[in-house]
Amino acid sequence: MIFGASRSTGTRLAAAALAAGIAYVPFAAAADEVVNIYSYRQPALIQPALDAFTAETGISTELLFLDKGLEDRIAAEGTNSPADVILTVDIARLTNVKEKGVTQALEDETVNANLPSAEYRDPEGHWFGITKRARVLYASKERVGDEPITYAELADPKWKGKICMRSGQHDYNLALISAAIAHWGEEKTEEWLTGLKNNLARKPDGGDRPQAKAHHGRRMRHRAGQHLLCRPDADQ
Repeated sequence: MIFGASRSTGTRLAAAALAAGIAYVPFAAAADEVVNIYSYRQPALIQPALDAFTAETGISTELLFLDKGLEDRIAAEGTNSPADVILTVDIARLTNVKEKGVTQALEDETVNANLPSAEYRDPEGHWFGITKRARVLYASKERVGDEPITYAELADPKWKGKICMRSGQHDYNLALISAAIAHWGEEKTEEWLTGLKNNLARKPDGGDRPQAKAHHGRRMRHRAGQHLLCRPDADQ
């Protein structure tokens, strides 16, 4: 997902090239030859997209990566901030950036054409989504096989001691829990969380990789995230 800063031409070209959404931070640099990106996503994961953007537009990119505190850094930099775009990884951080007051709304024809759905954009135009996160479940072929399972079923006692996941306080899981509340309501979600907690094989720890290592041991299921590019012209 993307936030933008106050570059005009650069961010609009970025929106066209990446099918991305942009919002403005009111104090970005003036030159159009470089787009300065503050990113929560690791450079190695997005560099191919940035290279493709430069090849198509001739506009260079400068990337600053931090795993936390990007919005605070922009606020501290004030009018001297070079930030043009903030690239985040989750709705919680998108909301936080807007609440920090470091973005401003963007109304742009290119962005509107690439992302017409209100589902993937802030109602006031402060952020726009460019990827979806597929929250998939991984299971042992030997111990589980091809048995289908839903998120709701993770609270079933039959999975007791067989599930591992990262902390429920992580932004990704907070977003998942928020979605559950939106779909089920608070009471059902609380019951589900209690059952899920009771089924954990160990105290939540680490990211996807530690869960995968546990998965190859005695645990049977873990959940992980994958990213899918949002294409408004695609059915899937």
